[in-house]
Amino acid sequence: MIRVMLADDHEMMRQGLRAVLQQEDSIFVIGDANSGEALLHQIVKGAQPDVVLMDVQMSGMSGIEATKKLKELLPEVHVIGLTAIDEDLTIAEMLRAGACSYVIKASAASELVQAIHSAYARNPILTADVQRRLKRFITKKRNTQQIPIEEDEEGLTKRELDVMRLLMQGHSNKEIARRLVISERTVQTHLSNIFAKMEVASRTEAVLVALRDGWLSQNHM
Repeated sequence: MIRVMLADDHEMMRQGLRAVLQQEDSIFVIGDANSGEALLHQIVKGAQPDVVLMDVQMSGMSGIEATKKLKELLPEVHVIGLTAIDEDLTIAEMLRAGACSYVIKASAASELVQAIHSAYARNPILTADVQRRLKRFITKKRNTQQIPIEEDEEGLTKRELDVMRLLMQGHSNKEIARRLVISERTVQTHLSNIFAKMEVASRTEAVLVALRDGWLSQNHM
């Protein structure tokens, strides 16, 4: 059973999310909060969610700030950014704050449920649309600040680059294993090596670094 908490300053949205998730046998909503401050208060009081759906645009403390503080209190919690404001900068900032994935409120309920299961399985997926937006944002920022593109690709082996390419396309470990005809355990080993070389701790961070350093423009996709 995946324990989920909701943080959104709109009551109707919280009610809607709860109604959707209550239909899932494997998900249990253990609580909700109408602000980042209220969420953190519940965490300090002992709430232990596995996954938190975090509205990015909340009055008072933003979802971005709440995510940073939440990850300090519960480093293992999985945060999924949730917003109606489809802005590239907001997506990038939320992921940098510690969110493992990001879902637009207008998305289908099935996409939200899949995001929760993927996050809980420590295999979060950034959708193709989110990755396109991140690429556009980071490319624009690089052009403005003249950030150089890395050329050594963090010293990854050919097989690690194959895994990274599929990771950047949003594939799960199982899908990567199937496409490369290797076991999921081998995929996990490659990811551990990739994370160590790139000095990151998660799939999302690895994708962000790869996007930042221009891998998408070097025919890795």
